[in-house]
Amino acid sequence: MKRRIGILTSGGDCPGLNATIRGVAKACYQMLGTENVEIVGISDGYYGLIHNICKEMKPDDFSGILTRGGTILGTSRQPFKYMRVPDENGLDKVAAMKHTYHKLNLDCLVI
Repeated sequence: MKRRIGILTSGGDCPGLNATIRGVAKACYQMLGTENVEIVGISDGYYGLIHNICKEMKPDDFSGILTRGGTILGTSRQPFKYMRVPDENGLDKVAAMKHTYHKLNLDCLVI
């Protein structure tokens, strides 16, 4: 059975994010087998999860990223304490994140 794993980075850039992303991917591929896991990269942190900005990633996407600064997925600073506050358009961000999670058919989300 294929597993779908989402990855997002949030809170601003910091050293080691690309190494962490790569480590998660390599561990998933090693434990489950490349053919048994699909990794979905969610762009721009929680913003990407709210607005379904994502892409399926392949093993090659995780090569050569250790020396790159920042995060290959992008990030945003969305304080969690404001997640329950609707945005300027009245969007329920928590409901939108849940919807995206289920729409992507994820088995887990690594943040």
